[in-house]
Amino acid sequence: MAEKKAAAKPQEAPTNPKDPVLKQKFDFRSLNTLAVVSLASALSGFGWLIAIITGHVALAQIKRSGENGRSLAITGTVLGYLSVALWIIFITSGVIFRALVISDFPGLQTGELEWFEFRRGFGGMWDNHGR
Repeated sequence: MAEKKAAAKPQEAPTNPKDPVLKQKFDFRSLNTLAVVSLASALSGFGWLIAIITGHVALAQIKRSGENGRSLAITGTVLGYLSVALWIIFITSGVIFRALVISDFPGLQTGELEWFEFRRGFGGMWDNHGR
């Protein structure tokens, strides 16, 4: 009978639950800088264009190189697009508010001047013929 020799395995020490857990430190050298720039500029509120551009570039770099910071780049990009959407909503609602409430476009709202012109007869036409 041929005996197979078992490969020698190193003895593993039993883990004690009271032993302190060694945490691995985060390596900031592998963090993509453009991802941080994207998030920081998106949080400023006015750097939405920078946040969108640097977020997309950072995502491409992270995909190619395997760096850390993908969640930062995605968050910066999404906040940049949300900022654009909020600015569009804000400007559109301001234009609509200005058109409907503040200004007096002829034909949209009947003002006192329009009724006066109608009663007067458009340039004194009624005054010359029969009044």
